[in-house]
Amino acid sequence: MTPCDHPRLELGSWPTPLIRANRLEARLGCGPLLIKRDDLAGFAVAGNKARPLEYILGRAVADGYDTLVVGGVPTSNFCQGAAVAARTAGLDCHIVLPGIPPPHQAASLALAVASGAHVSFSGGPRDQLDEAIRDRATELDRNGRSALAIPRGGANATGSLGFVRAANELSYQLAARGHDRARIVLAVGSGASIAGLLVGASRLAARWTLTGVSVSRPLARLGPHLRHLVHGCADLLGAARPDPAVPGLVQAPGGLHTPTGAPTAEARSAARLALVTEGLVLDDDYTARAFPTALRQLGEVGPPVVFWHTGGLAGAISSYLIGGGTP
Repeated sequence: MTPCDHPRLELGSWPTPLIRANRLEARLGCGPLLIKRDDLAGFAVAGNKARPLEYILGRAVADGYDTLVVGGVPTSNFCQGAAVAARTAGLDCHIVLPGIPPPHQAASLALAVASGAHVSFSGGPRDQLDEAIRDRATELDRNGRSALAIPRGGANATGSLGFVRAANELSYQLAARGHDRARIVLAVGSGASIAGLLVGASRLAARWTLTGVSVSRPLARLGPHLRHLVHGCADLLGAARPDPAVPGLVQAPGGLHTPTGAPTAEARSAARLALVTEGLVLDDDYTARAFPTALRQLGEVGPPVVFWHTGGLAGAISSYLIGGGTP
């Protein structure tokens, strides 16, 4: 079985480009560095979140749901993308956010509201958000709706299918450049991305190393969570379960989800380098905190480094407007 055997609502513009960062390489005197441009996925500035949403919405429509219930932090790319995707599919969308409303509305949340999403704040911490999402879906069901509860960030087996498909996409692009090996680095929040890439790489017998930079979960909790996602995704495909301990997981500096506009000095420097050499816009919470790991690997001998630019453009714009910007 392949991802093509599962319902999918096409949203993004695929394949996203795989480009070589020639100017950045020249500045550093090493390479090659390839950038997988999921920031150019072409759907609601949602970046790589368009990938899981295609399968989540495909399943929701196929199973007859009329409402999607999602959650994340106020700057979530997933919530923003889910709100727009639900509207395009004719579904309502309810977004549950932790804590209380922030003093400034992020651009991503403004886009979600503009698409007609119903937004509420749980008042509780982020690690209790999945329970709050399920509670909201149950409440909607009691009131005559048919609501599908999606874990924060779209982290379920169905969403991971989008990144199994992405692994196939990257494999073709690397082969076209003459590479059969690669070191892939990406920011990891909910975990659906690296779980799907791990399953996809296993199915392809790809000679890749995967390094996930955890930005929203402690590593001690990410490991078991990732195992659950990997097994669930592989089971959906009737595939062998790869070892979820294979990817290298590192904790992003600066704690979990640094305040917008307050990245670490290392992340600030890396983001500025990306901007002034390649015109890459990195957001404070995700991509800017993962990019230094890619640069460190670039300085070591090995196959090409592939930095997966997951997106975050709306969050980056909010940071520039509100906090003065990463650079």
